[in-house]
Parts: sequence; C-alpha cells; structure tokens
Amino acid sequence: MNKYLKRFKPKRFVDYFSYCFIMFTAIIFLMAFFENDEKGEAYTGNFGSASFNDGWTMELGGEVSEITLPASTGATNGDWIIIRNTLPEDLEGDNTILFRTRMEDLYIYVGGELRESYASENFDNVSYHIPSAYVACDLTAEDAGKEIEARFLVKNVGTIESVSIGSGNNVWFDVLRDNIILAVASFIILIVGIFVVFFYKFAAARFTIDRSFFYMGLFMCSLSMWMISESRLRQLIFVRPSLSNYFSYFAIEITGVFVCGYFDEIQRRVYHKLYVFISCLITGQIIINLALNALGIADLFTTIYISHFWLAISIVLVNGTLIRDIVSGSFKEYIASFVGTCIFLFFCMLEIISFFFADIWSFGVYICAGLMCLLVTTIIQTALRTEKSNRAHEHEKEESLLMTIEAITSAIDAKDEYTGGHSERVGEYACLIAREMAADYDFSEEDILRIRYIGFMHDIGKIGVADSVLNKTGRLTDEEFSLMKKHAEIGYDLLKSMGNSIEGLLEGIRHHHERFDGGGYPDGLEGTDIPLVARIICVADSYDAMTSNRVYRKRLTDGEVIAEIRKCSGKQFDPAIAEIFIRMLERGVMKAATVDGMEVGLSGSVYRSSMLEKKLQSDIRADHDSVLNPSHVRMICYIMKLAEKNDRKFDIFFTGIEVAEDKREDKEFVAGVRKAYSEHVMKYINKRDIYIEYGPSSNIVVLFDRDDEGMKKVRRKFLGYEGDGKAFISEL
Repeated sequence: MNKYLKRFKPKRFVDYFSYCFIMFTAIIFLMAFFENDEKGEAYTGNFGSASFNDGWTMELGGEVSEITLPASTGATNGDWIIIRNTLPEDLEGDNTILFRTRMEDLYIYVGGELRESYASENFDNVSYHIPSAYVACDLTAEDAGKEIEARFLVKNVGTIESVSIGSGNNVWFDVLRDNIILAVASFIILIVGIFVVFFYKFAAARFTIDRSFFYMGLFMCSLSMWMISESRLRQLIFVRPSLSNYFSYFAIEITGVFVCGYFDEIQRRVYHKLYVFISCLITGQIIINLALNALGIADLFTTIYISHFWLAISIVLVNGTLIRDIVSGSFKEYIASFVGTCIFLFFCMLEIISFFFADIWSFGVYICAGLMCLLVTTIIQTALRTEKSNRAHEHEKEESLLMTIEAITSAIDAKDEYTGGHSERVGEYACLIAREMAADYDFSEEDILRIRYIGFMHDIGKIGVADSVLNKTGRLTDEEFSLMKKHAEIGYDLLKSMGNSIEGLLEGIRHHHERFDGGGYPDGLEGTDIPLVARIICVADSYDAMTSNRVYRKRLTDGEVIAEIRKCSGKQFDPAIAEIFIRMLERGVMKAATVDGMEVGLSGSVYRSSMLEKKLQSDIRADHDSVLNPSHVRMICYIMKLAEKNDRKFDIFFTGIEVAEDKREDKEFVAGVRKAYSEHVMKYINKRDIYIEYGPSSNIVVLFDRDDEGMKKVRRKFLGYEGDGKAFISEL
C-alpha cells in the first residue's frame, strides 16, 4: 500500500480533477442556457402581484379543512394534496397565478379544466424528484369567479407555499425582490473565484504565491454555481432550469475536495495523506451518485443524503486536525486562517442542519457567510505571513512597495482623462504644503516625505471606476457620481492590508474628498475630524485639477485659482491650510508643474505625451467622432510618458494620404488609396514602432530607438510614396 501511495501524485490528481470538473460544469451551464424543444420545463407565465393565500380549502386523505397559505400539511411521500379556492370576481385582461412546488407534481385546474401541469410525466430526462420550481398559470377575464384547484403529489416536505395572482409581469416582482441580492452575490462570488484561479495560475508561473488561493478560487466557483443552480430565480436565469438542477445536487459535495486542498496548504501539508483520502472519498461518492442516476437505480435527490453523511464525516476529520494543532500549539502559525476555518466549519454545519430541519432551504446563505469570513481571514493570514517572512528586509520591502504603487498610480493617471502625471504632481504639491507647515505643525522630514508618498497614492481607488464614468465629457448623473465617489473607499480597501507601514496612508486615501463643512464623502467628516494629511491632499488635489486641462475645459488662470481657493475656504478646504496655500501662490513658492495645462519634464519642456493628450482632448471637445479610438490614443500617451521618464528616444508625427479633390467622393477609391499607403508605411515600421489610425484621414506613427538620421530616413520614405494621392506628415 505504501508503495502505491509513494507513486501516487495527489497534487496532480486534484489539478486534473479540478480541470475536468470546471469543463463539465461549464458544459452543463451552457446547455442550460440554450433553447431547445424539450418538453416539461417549468412555465414562467406572463408574470402578476398580489397575495392569494386566504379562502383555501384543503383535501388530504379524504378530510377537508380550511387553510391559509403558506401551510405545513403533514402529508408524507406519495400523498395527494388538493387545495381549492374561488378566483376573484374582478379579473380583467390577462392575469397569472403563481404556485411554487418543492419537487411535487402539480396539476392546476380552472373551472374543472386542466390548465397547467408540472410533473415527472412531462419530462423525458428528469427522474422522479423533479426540480423545485414556480409554476405559472395564465388566467383571463372569463375565469373570474371560477373555482381553481391545485393538486400536489407530495415527494418531499408536504408544505404548500404562498400563492400570488396578478396581471402582466408583476407576479414575479416579489420573487425577484426576495432573491435578487443572493443571486447577484452568487454571480459576484463566481467572477471573483474565476479571477482568483486565473490570477494564481498566472502568478504562480512567475513568482512564489500561496497555493491556498488556487483552492479558494475553485471553492468559490463551485459554491457560487451551486447557489445559482439552487436559486429561486433559476427559471429566469436558465432556459433549461432542470438541467442546471443536476449540478446543484453534487456541487456542494465537490467543494469539499477544494476545501481539503485549501486546509492542506494552510497547514503546510502536515496532514496531506488524510486530505487526499477525504478528497478521494468525496469524489468517489459523487461518481457513484452520478452512475446510479444514469442507470436509473437511484436519483440524485435520494443519494444526496449519503453524500451529506460523508461530507459530515469529512468535516469531523478536518476538525480533528484542527484540534490536534490546538493541542500542539502549531495553529499559531496560521492563527488568522485558523479562526476563519473554525467560523467556516461552523457555518457548514449550520448549512447541513438547515437543509434537514429548517422550514425553508437556505440555498447557501450560511456557507456564503462562512466563505466571506474565510476569504477575509485568508487575506489577513497572507499579510501576516508576508510580514513575518520579510521583517528583516522591511525597509527594502517598503521601497519596493512604493515603487509598485507609483507605477500603478501612473497607470491610473493614464486611464484618467486628466493631464498625465496627476498623482505625482499631487504628491509634490502636498510635499511643498507640508514643508511650509512644518514649523507650525511640527512636521519632521520623514513626515513630509510620507505625505508626499500618500499624495502619490491618493487616487489608487480609481482602478475600480469604469472608464465610461471616469472619462465622461459631460456632467455626471447622480448614479455615475455615486460610483465615482466610491474610488476613495476602493483605494482604502485595496491598501487596508498594509496596516501602518505608512502612517496616515489609509486616512489620506479614504478622506481626501471630505469637505471642511461636512459635505464631503465617503464619511461626511467635518472640520478637524478630517485627518490632517487628508486636508493637505484635498488642497493639493484641487490645485492640480484647476491647473490641468480637462476634456470639458481648459486650466484656470492663477488668479482664478486663488479666487476659487479663497471662495472655498471653510467650505471645501481647511481655512488655515487654504490661507497658507494662497500665501505660497502669491509669493511664488507654489507654482503649477504644468505649462498651459500640460505636464513638463525635469528640463522644463512640455512632454510630447502631454501635447498629444491636449490634442486628443481638444479634438474630442470639437467633434467626438473625429477620433476613431480615443482609448488607443491614450495608451500611446502612456507609452510615450514611460519612454520620456526613462529617457528613451522616440519620434512621433501624424501621416496620411491626400486624395485629389475630384476623387474624394469615390469612397471605394479613397479606401483603396489609403490601404495602399498603409501597406507602404508598414514596410518601414519595425516591431517596436506604433502605427494606428487617429482620425478618418490621419494616422499616428511612433518610432522608437532610432538615431536622428534613421528617423529622417523613415520620414523621407513616407513622403516618397509614389502611388495615387499625395502623402503628408504633420507634427504634433
């Protein structure tokens, strides 16, 4: 036995099984989305909304009684429950009545006529226990006052749920309202899980990263797909909800494999053989369940109880490893994950208990809550481990971190339609303000540099703001502004795990949009309750915004800037800091690091990347359609900016072909001429150069790493085009 265990590669087995699992579930999900002619799927009706729970009579075992829905009938498997009522007399137009089954067969009669059915006999590919579903039955004005009868063949719990009736699509409103948050949360968890898996695979090929993230991602994917499959909205999500229901039966079990992998990693593979055994046990049970279902011996609903038994045994075994670690004291090595694991296992037990004993199914609520706790503690544990392993190199780590964040903020500036270098300039302005305040506020040189770094990072949260909101040329709607305001909280959450490595960092990021009068965001702080570093950055940030070109306006003059700061003193800005800043402007101590709203380099000359940004903004203001791909042009701006800051040589110009005036109306001819010219240009472009369309009749060319003569030679080749039309080159 030991010989075979040595040969067996559990890590590889789990990987292969994970890939097969992902492919299989993807196929199931895709099949559930596509239309087909399968009969028996639950009918969604025309949609309606008003409760219809009073006045029902119930016939069970020959006895008739009056009931109010929802009701627990006490019926057992195989019993027939018949409930009757009289439809309202005021039915007008098209209406819908909505029942819900819990795996029961349901037949709906109106005026003695079978109007709708949802039963095993209607399906060709579903076993005895059909999926729980809402069943909609259409009604008309002619049905007013008629008797309605619903016959349930009990296959599970014998509970009759609420009934609603109404017109149009409103009958689904309560269902949507009660379940949309969980459905959205499930999709978010799925997206995050997919991202975590692919991030791990990408990162692991390049540097060391904790493998627990991989299992966490798989776990999140499996759990979220189970929640989606079990959601009461699945009829509205899937075209074939019965197909997606197959996955829900074993998805909760398969998460056990991924959880074992996760625990194995955080416990440093001390109990590796045990976790492999548990994973194989769960996997074997799933395969057996699927085989029994395929052979018609036992359906998945019947065998799920066996799966839950083995899952419970697995939880007990995992708890045993945790208890052993507590006794030995080794749990301290992963204390945060240990706490998260305990919470998660507790919620797992609640999930199983609720499935068997609760009045309603929880559909993953408990596990979802446990997962979020586990995710948070995993992040915390990773931070603690990183801090411990790098404590001897803390200074080097901080420098590296700052460089990384500066690169990220530079990328965010490239994403934003501000003139490039916004974050860097805000950091420099904040540094100058802090230096001016040093004597009165007892700032050390370290404090001043710290404020400079915080200024660099203040807008890091904009990485989570959509481009359509960030770069909108007109006034933001209330909804868009609410999204924009989130960037302060996003940045705060992104860097929260850094703790106090840079004092005041989180406060500066979170509160730099607070107003002195309390009207700011995100927390509405007022006066000196706003951290001092945030009040400094608020002024520096506003100053750069006023002295930079925007898509919707050009920079303000120095006089307008002073007037605006004075006007907002005591409202937006701390009056003391505003007064200090105005004095700095009047004395010339503070000067905008831009020329006509454009960024300048160390030599004082305007960056060509900023000149291109200005042209782009101007053209967009004049005619939005004059630039074919603004995002592509902004990417060139960012590439140029990096080249300028690294002293990399490049040349940029516009080129194109002018067609004779009498030929300009011939669109086919013009297109042919421009295509021929582009083919000519591509002969002299190497792999490092850039050549893209700018407008309908001009292109941008960026040549890298050529000497002056080489660049002149390329220009001559462009202008020497001998085909139809006349080539032109225009400078930026």
